[in-house]
Amino acid sequence: MRKSVLMRRVFGMVILAVLLTVLFTALAYTAISRTVFTRLKANELLPKAQLLSRLAYRYQQGGVAQELMDAILEVSGETSDSILGAYALVVNRNGQMILSSSFLENVNLEPLSGYMSRIFNGEQVAASAYLQNTRMDMVCVGTPIVDASGQVQGAAMLFVPMVEAMAAMGSLNSALLLSLALVMPFMLLLTFMGTKYVVKPLKTMRDAAIAMANGDFSIRADDTQRGEIGQLGSSLNFLARELSHNISELTVERNRFRQIIDGLSEGIVAVDTLGNITHHNPALVQLFERQARHSDDARMQLIPDESVWEDFDRALSEGNPVMRSLNLPDRVLRIIISPLADEEGHPAGAVGLFSDITQSERLERTRRDYVANVSHEMRTPLTAMRALVEPMRDGMVKSEQARQRYYDIILRETLRLSRLIDDLMQLSKLQSGNLALTTEPISLNTLLQDIAEKYRSTAAEAGMEFTMELDPGQCPMVVSNADRIEQVLVILLDNAIKYTKVARPEGGKIALGGRIEKNRLVLFVRDNGIGISPADQPYVFDRFYKVDKSHSGLGSGLGLSIAKEILNGMGENIDVKSTPGEGSEFYFTMKLAGEDRP
Repeated sequence: MRKSVLMRRVFGMVILAVLLTVLFTALAYTAISRTVFTRLKANELLPKAQLLSRLAYRYQQGGVAQELMDAILEVSGETSDSILGAYALVVNRNGQMILSSSFLENVNLEPLSGYMSRIFNGEQVAASAYLQNTRMDMVCVGTPIVDASGQVQGAAMLFVPMVEAMAAMGSLNSALLLSLALVMPFMLLLTFMGTKYVVKPLKTMRDAAIAMANGDFSIRADDTQRGEIGQLGSSLNFLARELSHNISELTVERNRFRQIIDGLSEGIVAVDTLGNITHHNPALVQLFERQARHSDDARMQLIPDESVWEDFDRALSEGNPVMRSLNLPDRVLRIIISPLADEEGHPAGAVGLFSDITQSERLERTRRDYVANVSHEMRTPLTAMRALVEPMRDGMVKSEQARQRYYDIILRETLRLSRLIDDLMQLSKLQSGNLALTTEPISLNTLLQDIAEKYRSTAAEAGMEFTMELDPGQCPMVVSNADRIEQVLVILLDNAIKYTKVARPEGGKIALGGRIEKNRLVLFVRDNGIGISPADQPYVFDRFYKVDKSHSGLGSGLGLSIAKEILNGMGENIDVKSTPGEGSEFYFTMKLAGEDRP
């Protein structure tokens, strides 16, 4: 009870109500008890006064002896010890005293004149009166003395001191106080038990409300009580069920939304109105994981770029979206920062979306380079042919020998343009998957011998030395496509001869060889030509990429791209090892027949 404010209040209110009830009851009792006890005493004396009036009439008629009347009227001590139980007074019609108790012999009858007049008129009087001679308040009862004919012959009056009349009141007061002293402990106990009975379900509801505030919606209040308390418990339980259901749905939606956000490839970061980070997904961390951190600020630890956070602050202050690109050393990001508002339109924070557009930027750059390269490669033979056709049309070429030479150049440029178009179409088919690349177990013996024979003479014509660094007869069976492998070897050997001739017009060396690595046969083409710098090596298999820009006429830049697409289509790899000024080695893999491992 000491810890329960509600119980103390209810118990205190009940006790206060009881005390106020006792107080006001005592005041009301004090106010009306005198009148009530006076009336009770008067009702008690009235039959005695009637008896006295009859005796007084008979006394006047000589029917009752003087001694008897004196004995009846005599009061030796308290009035309760006398026969009548009161002081008696008998007066005649003229208001003269006939008989009286010795206590009233010298009483002044003037204050009683009003009462006697009423009695002489035939009324019975019951009232209180103050007798000056006795200096006491008296309960006064009077009745008329009536003769045989009904005429009033006098008045018989009885008096009892108010103190004696109220003596019973004192006894009653004592009884009431004793009863109150006996009943009060039981009342307190009953009040305590009743208060506890009322407060207990309320405490249960309080505990249930606190538990719900802490997230426990499984607790239930006591709804078995009757009346408003039971209804309150039922309402609280209904609230708990609804809150549990709604929060469960919100939790599911929150988790689903968080999984969606965390699963996005775009980086997302949310901030509050003060710019503090409230949420970010793993993709954002990955976008900036390579950037150096030089600050202890939480924002700079996440995104180490002050300009980005300036954009966030501007979006929060101005309420307008911010969109821009951010160039990092290894990638390009598109940033979209959108301010958030609550239901009343007030700022509630901002969300930033970070998209990696490096690939799209690279594809766009590749597209531009591709168009430029195709245009350049096509323009070169077309320009040459136009320069030859126009003089012939204008009749400026007179000799047949010159015309034949012009025809040879035009044919060569036409073939060059045709090869370029064929390469482009083939590369497009390879990249789109429309060109079938079937594989089967094959022997490379005959293929390698034919390739070696062809390029041995080609190299000799170019003043180079061609060597075979593997025995075709010892070459194992592979799973591949013979025509496509021949095409790849032709591309690699042609490039080796062209770029070696540039660096070493005389004394160049070309080698074709192979080796076994795990479950793969690795064929390679090695030369001692111009070589490729480490910066160019990652891009040599891109379309139209040329290491030596000054010798762009050596090829279209599509051969290595075609070779890579062919080998990728068969599940194989191609790569290069090169040192500038010393030469290059291009090598590719082929799966050995009978091997199931990839």
